Amino acid sequence: MAIAEGLYYPAVATIGEQGLLLFARDAGGELSVREHDGKEWAPARSLGAPGVQIEGPLSACSTGDGVMHLLARGADGELLHGTLRDQLWSGFVPIGVPSVAGVPMGLATAPTACSRARGEMDVFAVNIGGDLLQATWNEEGFTPFEPLGPSTCAVAAAACGSRVVALVARGSAGDLAVKWRNDERWSASTSLGAPEEEDVLYPGIPHRLPFSGAPAACGGGSTRLDVFARSPSGDLVHTWWNGKEWSSFASLGMPRAAPFIGASLACAWRRFRLDVFARAADGKLYTRALK
Repeated sequence: MAIAEGLYYPAVATIGEQGLLLFARDAGGELSVREHDGKEWAPARSLGAPGVQIEGPLSACSTGDGVMHLLARGADGELLHGTLRDQLWSGFVPIGVPSVAGVPMGLATAPTACSRARGEMDVFAVNIGGDLLQATWNEEGFTPFEPLGPSTCAVAAAACGSRVVALVARGSAGDLAVKWRNDERWSASTSLGAPEEEDVLYPGIPHRLPFSGAPAACGGGSTRLDVFARSPSGDLVHTWWNGKEWSSFASLGMPRAAPFIGASLACAWRRFRLDVFARAADGKLYTRALK
């Protein structure tokens, strides 16, 4: 279902058990927010011009304390952070350029965030040196970024319960890779593979379909993790972890004659329902609900 036109870089997070807040940018760079109360979408409300130059996608995260956070990468690689408290938008505030071993290294990818506990938020991004970084936010502010190891592409973060965080990225071979943090320990990255189809020239031989662009990930409950990514043909592909094993890749299709494009994926779980958003080549923003 198309819900908007001319919007870019959707970012979505839940409010309560049934509500959603959807953020996006228009062609002129202005920010807008739109609320879904569990039944219908309210009209979009403009948050005005960002006031700073934003590079690439947005990331939204609710910390469950009446505060919605919006994160982005600035023109100089700095982390940008804004908050929406009820109807009051703070505007973006530059947090600064991360440093590794005392050397400033700006962000190379847009940040992503998730919340494992009320009033706290974990933020992840990759810097220009190829380091995956993590910082934590609470009411006292942000901790310094810490390197987690090498990475070359943007990641998607999701909280799966109070202690578990999952990071999903597109691998160099076009596959999806996931790593988990349980308490304070990170696992090694594990490849989830990529969809396959029968080769038309050699029937019976599977042909891998590498993913295009960064994935979107969201956690639903104590163990579930859902991951979405775009295939080369422009359809949306879905896989999920049920706490024991991963599902097979399943295509959710695409709008008629309008493949999904760009870094425009977002998803969020609410009670008994998962909503995913993607922008298509016809300029419209589409959403689909999974139950």
